Amino acid sequence: MSSNVNIKYVNHSMNLDQPSVFVFTKNEIPSFDALREGVAWRVINKVGRGSSCDFTFPISTEISASWNDGCCRTAMLPAVIGSRFCVAKDSTGIVLRSDGNASSTTSIDVCSDIQTPGGVSVSLYKDGRVVMTKQVVSYNQKATFVLHPKLYWGLASEIQEGDQLSSAVLNSDSFFEQDLEGVSEVTVGLYGNPEEGYRFEVESQK
Repeated sequence: MSSNVNIKYVNHSMNLDQPSVFVFTKNEIPSFDALREGVAWRVINKVGRGSSCDFTFPISTEISASWNDGCCRTAMLPAVIGSRFCVAKDSTGIVLRSDGNASSTTSIDVCSDIQTPGGVSVSLYKDGRVVMTKQVVSYNQKATFVLHPKLYWGLASEIQEGDQLSSAVLNSDSFFEQDLEGVSEVTVGLYGNPEEGYRFEVESQK
């Protein structure tokens, strides 16, 4: 993915329950469990039949770390694939700083060099919203993030942006995979009814 992707969602379904549409991405490492660790990056509510919602999936990514159950947080830094960061303590206190190159050119690595109860939590952001989180990074350990240009769409009865999927009330644990490689604009539609079920489809893209 070499540029921002403009996305339009259109509701063509006959779903009167008005579930929330959510969009997330996966950390493409072998141990990642989407149902346990996935984060709702975008949540689309109350978009009726024939109505639409526009948003952008940006190429740029930011990173931040938190501790003390999220009460304390570092500054947000630009994160480029292939870079490494470290949560460390300097003369001013706990900070997040750039620390050279990641172990792989396809990943973003974050190590923890501080000792704090519960460890640190590390999050990646796109468009100012959490797109991926590693909840516990212990002292002298690291989190690894591998991002592919793919989004996943689902339906939920109860979910909010930034929620982990494990805490949401999902309508299904089957998700629609959307590949954004080489795409600059795309329209995704929701189709279906209570008898046949619901499905997402790519209507157009360029």
